[in-house]
This record gives sequence, structure tokens and C-alpha cells, in this order.
Amino acid sequence: RGVARAILAGASGQIRNMATIGGNLLQRTRCAYFYDDAARCNKRVPGEGCDAIDGFNRIHAILGASPACIATHPSDMAVALAAFDAIVHVEGGAGKRTIPLVDFHRLPEGRPDIETQLAPGELITAVELPTPVTTRSTYRKVRDRASYAFALVSVAAAIDVAPDGTIADVRIALGGVAHKPWRAFTAEAALRGQRADAVTFRAAAEEELAPAAPLRDNAFKIELAKRAIVATLGDLTGEPA
Repeated sequence: RGVARAILAGASGQIRNMATIGGNLLQRTRCAYFYDDAARCNKRVPGEGCDAIDGFNRIHAILGASPACIATHPSDMAVALAAFDAIVHVEGGAGKRTIPLVDFHRLPEGRPDIETQLAPGELITAVELPTPVTTRSTYRKVRDRASYAFALVSVAAAIDVAPDGTIADVRIALGGVAHKPWRAFTAEAALRGQRADAVTFRAAAEEELAPAAPLRDNAFKIELAKRAIVATLGDLTGEPA
């Protein structure tokens, strides 16, 4: 359910009918400075600088950013695939290999123009979604308007709750907050074995967002992400946020 909801949350029906999974994973950022030739952009021209850092940065990254780039990855589907341990199959001149989706996209570091682990000449040939280890999943997208808008924050999550009310397993990934789909490993570790309630969910969200580094216009994303995590897990467990 989580992957299906993520796909339906992206773009429009016409675009979804024409798009491919590989194309979705490889789409470029929607940062306005990337598309403005008059602006400095390290993703477009390496070493040029990043005007977004001191510019209008409401939609930009709060996790995993660098002084070189604060752009976010726009895909909804990729967030769900990262949460649910998808595997990307690629092929090139050196042969075939697989890359976990969670590792497929790169953080910007010093080379934001290199966005994935694909080597020159490699192509995506398949994306494999393993048998789920959890039984319930969903996707929540928070955006400025109800359709055809990119996520300010999104959450893909799956959870299994044991008969005693503790969390047996959980998967969480965030969108709209980083240069790549952000797997919330810190929150997952904090949740496993704990009571499945709103207090636990909030504490895990606080831990995950603790390293967030907001800029002038996007500090609101920190609280928004925390609330989105709590609400999404609440939807899956029936716990009120």
C-alpha cells in the first residue's frame, strides 16, 4: 500500500502514465536556482557556488546538506522504495550489479552534480521490491496544495506491532528534507521494542531530526517532519497523534 500511495501522490495521471520507474529515480531536483542560468549552482556548474543557501530556501534540505548544495530530491516513489528496502539492478560495460535503493542516491558533499551511484555507461534495468517484512505500510505527503505539488515533507512507513503492544519491526523514510530519500535509521532503532504509542513516536522523531540544520526559510520543516512521522505511525497503529 505504501508504494502505491507514493506513486499516486506524484505528478498527475497523464505524467504517471508516461513516466518510467528508472526515470522517476533519476529525475533532477526542482530547486529554482538549478534552472536559473543567472544563479550560481554547484549542481549545474561544479565549483560555481550555491545561491540557494543565502536565497529563498523554503523548500530546501534540512538533513544531509552541505555548503555545496541544499537541494532536495523530488521523487515520492523513491521515498517509499527506500523505506521498503528496494534494490536497483543496473548493467553497463563492466557487467551487472545491484545497489540498495537507500544507497543509490548520493548526498551532495563536495560534488552535488554527481547524484547517484551509477557509473558512466550504466543503465537501470530493474527495480526489485523484496517481500515485505512488515504487514502495514502507508505514505503521507505534506505539500502546499492538494495536487501536482512537490513534498515539503513526506513519510513512507511500515510497522508491525507485537501482541504485547511493542513494536516488532518498523521502516521509515522521509522525503522533501534531504538531497536523497532519507532513511530514518535513527528513528527506527529508537522505536523497535518500544510501546507503539504517540509518546514513543514523538521521541523517535525528535532523535531523527536532532541533526537537522535549517536555513533562513525552512526551519518549519523540522517540526513538520516530526509531526508527519507521528501522524503516519499513528495511522498505521490506530494511535491518535
